[in-house]
Amino acid sequence: MDTAGSNGRSQAGDITNAIETARRGLRRDVQVLIDALEDGELYVPLARSIPDADYGERVEIGGDLELAPHLLVDEDERPYCAVFSRAALLEPVGEELGWTTDGGPLEYCALPAPIVFDMTLSVIDEETVFGLVFNAMSGSELVLRRDEAASIAQGKALPLVGYVQEIPPQKFEETLVAEGDPPPKELVQAIERCVAGIDEIKGYRLERTFNAERDLEPHLTLTLSTDPGDLDFADISRRVVAEIEDKLPPPGYIDILFDEAPN
Repeated sequence: MDTAGSNGRSQAGDITNAIETARRGLRRDVQVLIDALEDGELYVPLARSIPDADYGERVEIGGDLELAPHLLVDEDERPYCAVFSRAALLEPVGEELGWTTDGGPLEYCALPAPIVFDMTLSVIDEETVFGLVFNAMSGSELVLRRDEAASIAQGKALPLVGYVQEIPPQKFEETLVAEGDPPPKELVQAIERCVAGIDEIKGYRLERTFNAERDLEPHLTLTLSTDPGDLDFADISRRVVAEIEDKLPPPGYIDILFDEAPN
């Protein structure tokens, strides 16, 4: 473990690029981060100094090491453990938020990434601490829930659903139509009301699908057929979701796709 102050130092195990890749959310992109973690380092901002650790010196990590890191709070007042892949990403955040160490200049320590995961998972309970955030307030910010962080720590890649939904499906991706219980009748009725009430929609197909790169479990996918043209798909999606969101079966979400109907 290395301790440092606001002047920082270079980092040998820089995993910033791997974090940026994982932000895409696809399972294969998360695997890139997992592969990088073994030899990576992460910086932890300290609210209190580490006892018997000298500034700028490398010290052995003992089994009884305890840290008092700074936490970040999201817009819902939920606290997150904050770690950084570069000192240059940490320092501006500490300055903007007024972080100090024991009331003095901010100190931070560099730890092997696997140890950081172990330490943060021991305190993330989704109540007092909700999750883990990498490189907060930067272009490479990555927010993980506890289950996502735990899976990554165990070397098991999983889709980051909150990120992957921003990436349109690619033609080469394999999406399977899964068997399961028929959709609730009230959901089907709500979809049919939408189809009848939105002129741009000419028909629909409702399936239960699973894409290993994107999904944690099978879920409903609604494919809407429309006339060719310059349509506001986002607005159509919002109108449909407003009608059906309280009628969705577990896992409680639906993908909405569009397909131009043949003339």
